[in-house]
Amino acid sequence: MFTDPFNTLSTFEKAATVALYLTLAVIVFGVIVGILVKKFRPDSFKNYTSALGAMSVGYSIGLIGILLFLKLDEYIADGYIDNATFIPVVCLLCSVIVLAVCGLIIAFFKPEKFRLFAKIALGIIGAFVLAIIIATMVKNYQSGPVENIGNEVMLYVFTAILAGAIIFIALFFGKKNFSTNDTKSIVYAAVTIAMSFALSYIRFLELPQGGSITLASLVPLMIYSYMFGIRKGLLAGIIYGFLQFIQAPWFYHPIQFLLDYPIAFGAIGLAGIFHERKIFENKKVLQFALSAIMVAFFRYLAHVISGIFVFGSADPNYTAVAWSFLYNTFTFGDIAICIVAGCALFASKSFNAFLEKSAQ
Repeated sequence: MFTDPFNTLSTFEKAATVALYLTLAVIVFGVIVGILVKKFRPDSFKNYTSALGAMSVGYSIGLIGILLFLKLDEYIADGYIDNATFIPVVCLLCSVIVLAVCGLIIAFFKPEKFRLFAKIALGIIGAFVLAIIIATMVKNYQSGPVENIGNEVMLYVFTAILAGAIIFIALFFGKKNFSTNDTKSIVYAAVTIAMSFALSYIRFLELPQGGSITLASLVPLMIYSYMFGIRKGLLAGIIYGFLQFIQAPWFYHPIQFLLDYPIAFGAIGLAGIFHERKIFENKKVLQFALSAIMVAFFRYLAHVISGIFVFGSADPNYTAVAWSFLYNTFTFGDIAICIVAGCALFASKSFNAFLEKSAQ
């Protein structure tokens, strides 16, 4: 007897599958309507893009909220949730979402105030993260043996070095372009983040301890960084990292959460560095390929550090260090697909013409 595989999925998996195809349909519909408006009502095209951006943001937030609720309900039923570590991180995630929505509103109605708000928002998020880290350290110091405290300190040190390196590159090699074309860049960010999030559900391989090889899900984010610079790309990558957490909202340690989500995917935002610094300026395919390798290396290191100090080894034949370095090589498989897809796009004359037109 024929069995419908859709009926074997959980409620979340069914919703995610429907959301994927619905999102693809919405994107296609939006592009078709945009082409028609551009051709027959060019005077209304600017208003259309603004309205499309606002609808994209609203659609994304609503969809994310529904999927997060369903996934949390699933994990609570299975007993995976540890309230002592889970609740603070969820509060952090909610704070990021609220601040992002407020930032969008300010960018549309008071763009001159957006830069100041961005600094305040980053300060609030940074203070929140610091408070979670301090509380975790105090808790572990009170309850754990001395040798575990040493591992905890090493985890913090390596995480700080990696995050500091990514931020250093964004600050000192990225252009100060936050004050120009903010509304347009925010609209593009919303669209590319939504596209990457949708593509991340198309998986060729999904590993048991987390991690997957997807259908070029990071390419839209990398193109965004190429178009608008690595500073904005870094922020878009961090937001995308929080969204990735929604796909599997469980973790063992707050620092592991930061490493595997906002830090690992925030590094993807550095993909435009060769273009921004005008290295290999007339060789866009080479620019994209080299930047992809660089961001894959940062993402790989983030997952490796998380694996060594938090997950350990799932195979008795390997040490935690060897297992983490081996297990997380899936990131290079994922980025290889992105390189092939991205290079094909940058080799296309029509795609390059689109980039040049969008930059005007």
